[in-house]
Amino acid sequence: MNHGEPASLSAAMARAAATHATAYPYKVWGFGEDIALRALIELADALEEPSLVAVVADVARRGRRSAPLAPADHVAPGVVLLELHARTGEDAYLDDALALGALLTSFPIADGVAVHRRDLEGWRDTVWVDCMALDGPFLARLARATGDSTWADHAAEALLGYARVLQGADTGLFVHGYDVNTHRASAVRWGRGNGWALHGLVDALEALPADHAAVPEARERLAQLLAALCDRQHPSGRWTTILDDPNSPLEASTSAFFASGALKARRLAIVPAPLADSLDGMLDRAIAALLSDAGADGGLQVSNATPVGDRATYVDRPTGVFPWGQGPLILTFTEARRAAAGSPA
Repeated sequence: MNHGEPASLSAAMARAAATHATAYPYKVWGFGEDIALRALIELADALEEPSLVAVVADVARRGRRSAPLAPADHVAPGVVLLELHARTGEDAYLDDALALGALLTSFPIADGVAVHRRDLEGWRDTVWVDCMALDGPFLARLARATGDSTWADHAAEALLGYARVLQGADTGLFVHGYDVNTHRASAVRWGRGNGWALHGLVDALEALPADHAAVPEARERLAQLLAALCDRQHPSGRWTTILDDPNSPLEASTSAFFASGALKARRLAIVPAPLADSLDGMLDRAIAALLSDAGADGGLQVSNATPVGDRATYVDRPTGVFPWGQGPLILTFTEARRAAAGSPA
């Protein structure tokens, strides 16, 4: 594979994708919003367009709470708050991040993992793979921002706690959820859920100290996941909605998640050498699929928000343009651009 930016993965497409991301009515906060906001910040740097950061800052200010955070706020974009603090020096962003860190470390632990929504009837015993992309990376970044290594330990506990109950030792893939009451994992290996897991592992490994005790296990789990994703890719460059169900629909968000995550893993030099050739081919096909799926207007049609459920829950989802499609699409562009420029980790 040419490690540079594919010619047609253009700045124009990234700007078009950003138009959708900036126009989205963010719930402040909802699952899947963080990745689009982070992507807009990275795109602002890549294209030298600070107006994109201003959009993100406006969303973050709307999410500021005067009252104590509630359990539902666990999906707040912690890394975004730290990025805004680093750029502006405004203490309010760091205060918000510290409040979020306190919330995340206050949840009860069951089977080694934090249970976020004890308050939510019907889901009080459930943990979600989606949270892997939030908790560990944010807490590891909070350790860097504050100089307090305790946050890095919390990050490692969160990251590996999720991985140990969600990743299959036999497949390398992650299931969508886990019930701490029955001690059972859900049955479905959801494509986008494995994207959340991939980003969680890569982003946490980027932020954790290289000598942290959690790093070897996290890297091994990443290697298992990447190998499984290379094996499961459809010839079209996409992946099925349920990764081990070839009769489930192809899902466009998978190409964006897996390409952006794998490109970053390669940049950080955390991809095992035996996987290099397989990963190159996977990236070629995934990026080609993205170029076809995004189209000229930069809108990636992906399945809508998906709860833990049975097979029908995943295969019958309506589609639309959402932050969890636009974010990884933009990140694929920024990572490919960094690769083309030979940017170091």
